[in-house]
Amino acid sequence: MRKLKPKTRKAIAEREDELVEMAQNIARKLWDSLEDSQKRDGKVRQLRNILEVAESTDSWKALELFIRYQAARKEIPKAWAESAIQELDTLQKDAQKIAQNTRDSAKAVQLELVTRVLGHAVRWHLWDVKKREG
Repeated sequence: MRKLKPKTRKAIAEREDELVEMAQNIARKLWDSLEDSQKRDGKVRQLRNILEVAESTDSWKALELFIRYQAARKEIPKAWAESAIQELDTLQKDAQKIAQNTRDSAKAVQLELVTRVLGHAVRWHLWDVKKREG
């Protein structure tokens, strides 16, 4: 867990509903981008791998590269990877605003926001996979 000031954590928590909605959008795009043969397991493990890297890194660029790496290995669809990177990158502006008000690291705030979105996306995506099983 990143060391963030309580004021920063509170500001992030106040945006939780927005983060959940962003995650739902990212998860829906992943499901829609999968081929029928991939929908059985839904690539849930790959999404969890991305989340694990997000939790363990202090670098957005490293996470962005890992997502592209997974796409290059054909573990996740390339179009989804690019779309997810673009959407997650928009969190940088929110992070800068939060950090400016709380005097915390914008980089750390961005990665915390990204990690929260990816965590919610894993849960949404697993829901999408399981609800289609019947």
